[in-house]
Amino acid sequence: MVTRSLTTWRAEALGTAVVAVLALALVATSTGRNALAWIYLQSTEAIQRSVHLPFPLDRLDPTCPQCM
Repeated sequence: MVTRSLTTWRAEALGTAVVAVLALALVATSTGRNALAWIYLQSTEAIQRSVHLPFPLDRLDPTCPQCM
């Protein structure tokens, strides 16, 4: 069994608390919600504008014997 020091445990707990506060701030404030909406719209637009390959990506997989 590996024991973690008290300092490591405190750092992990503090990191988790900070992430929870930031996530709550994003969801609870209008600025945070607007930022999340902007990120979502930018990512969907980038996906729509991306170049689609004319063949499936499995053909590029070197571990797939039937694809070679």
